[in-house]
Amino acid sequence: MLDTSVFLRWMNDKPLPRTLERLLMKQSTELIVSIVTGWEIVMKPKLQRSATDVEAAVQEMGAVLLPIKFKHLNEFSNLPFQEDHKDPFDRMLIAQALAEDLSIASSDTRFANYKGLRTLWD
Repeated sequence: MLDTSVFLRWMNDKPLPRTLERLLMKQSTELIVSIVTGWEIVMKPKLQRSATDVEAAVQEMGAVLLPIKFKHLNEFSNLPFQEDHKDPFDRMLIAQALAEDLSIASSDTRFANYKGLRTLWD
């Protein structure tokens, strides 16, 4: 699963770590983008991206769109409070990754504070 910053980098043709890029380009890798990512992008006007832009990018990269499910909400409600990590979008992405047993591509070092979460970056 891609976090919002990784998805935006991909949308904007910005470089990713070579190892991560190779993994994302492998045909055997199932790319997953959460609807939370789309929500976060369209809520931030400075990003200048529409829901149509996000949808087109998800389709272009051949990713699966992950909706919010009740098991994600349950996982979200059980996440430990992190004083330095209150971002609700990040926390929902973390909850989804944990509930679905997915690795998440993210450069955010705070993700390592969540037990059981597998992150990919380098």
